Amino acid sequence: MRTITLCILALALAACGGGTSGRKAAETAPAKPTTFVFPEIPDLMTEPDQRLAYLVRHFWDEFDFADSTSLTNPDVGEQGFANFIALLPQALPGDAGAALDSLVKRAAPHPAALTFLLTNAEKYLYDPNSPYVNEELYATLVRPLLALPSVGYADKSRLTFRLDLIAKNRPGTPATDFPFLLYPREEPSSLHATPARELLLVFYDPECEHCQATLQALVASEELAARIKGGLRVLAVYTEGNQEVWRETAPLLPHTWTVATDTACAVKDTPLYDLKAMPSLYLLDADKKVVLKDTSLPALLQRWKENGSIDN
Repeated sequence: MRTITLCILALALAACGGGTSGRKAAETAPAKPTTFVFPEIPDLMTEPDQRLAYLVRHFWDEFDFADSTSLTNPDVGEQGFANFIALLPQALPGDAGAALDSLVKRAAPHPAALTFLLTNAEKYLYDPNSPYVNEELYATLVRPLLALPSVGYADKSRLTFRLDLIAKNRPGTPATDFPFLLYPREEPSSLHATPARELLLVFYDPECEHCQATLQALVASEELAARIKGGLRVLAVYTEGNQEVWRETAPLLPHTWTVATDTACAVKDTPLYDLKAMPSLYLLDADKKVVLKDTSLPALLQRWKENGSIDN
């Protein structure tokens, strides 16, 4: 995983001097560049937003998608992609969309470039362990690829499946209802039948090491405990179908949580929710609409800090 080059932020925000001139760098660089060459932002552009818009829209101007050396050199192609997708969330949606569209059009005539695009989009935008994961940007990037004849059937099938998952339970839409049994009496209930002013839905597997670490962090969070006292309900749903494991481990979770099991494994196997990484956390409002999808404890804490109490 490549980290972003910090100078790109200065390049976008600096009103003069322009940092590195992409065109001058291109003129003095060797025939095969050893680092990614940024575009030159016109000096007449002085506003940070204006400079950022130009940078993302012209980010790939100096990159040769026909050059396999640049595509395979991680200091050039992959580093450029990491820098690019790190900038996009800061740009206006129209500029980000235009930048992604331009990237696809530039890569489309070159099979190796399409492979480069698919590989890095998955690594940086779709992989849940990526610090830059962003399903909306991933969908915007790969959706046009489905219309390209040069993209093979297997790739199109995989992309279509992922786009279908991304479309499920998006922020602002009602969370998909599903049945479960409640601990300890194993009474039947369902998500939409679970009253809550605010609900943290936690899909978990107690035999998963990462799940254990995340659950421990949730249990130890003073902010989460205070939120529960303020009206938040935590609904922890076991998704793996082994009822003996669930019965043995459910008592280990806090008594302030609602613990349940998806006996039919519908959430995972249908799939009703995208569980590409476990545990998977969703924040829902009182109407069971998704507020945060596949989120994290730091993201939850940030939202609660920004929005205040549940009544706000």
